[in-house]
Amino acid sequence: MKQQHEPRREMVSWDEVDRLIDHLIPQFKREFTAMVIITRGGIVPGGLLGEAMDITHVLTAAVDFPAQSASERSKLMAWPEFIQFPADDKLRGRPTLIVDDVWGSGRTITAVKNRVSAAGGFPETCVLHFNPY
Repeated sequence: MKQQHEPRREMVSWDEVDRLIDHLIPQFKREFTAMVIITRGGIVPGGLLGEAMDITHVLTAAVDFPAQSASERSKLMAWPEFIQFPADDKLRGRPTLIVDDVWGSGRTITAVKNRVSAAGGFPETCVLHFNPY
């Protein structure tokens, strides 16, 4: 029988969150004039980053990947359904930071990045936790 491990949990105070944000910001290679926050997980980190970086043009994107069959492979290859996405004119010509909480397969943030690019924006991505599966 396979032994199950408790998930790793770490409590972080607001002071530590502030320090983490201060550590993250210098790693960006450009200034951003827009931010697209991926709901729901990106709302809190995106809000904190937007405030710290003085980005006032903050937008949201909601993406779903409907299951096309029971196969996990098919789920990973499903086309994204954009439930909510900013109009192209809100992104065109803007260096845009795309924020989410976690990178799993990367398909959500990649779909948003590609759509920002197609709208004429200049996207870069930021996640707080990289957890590929």
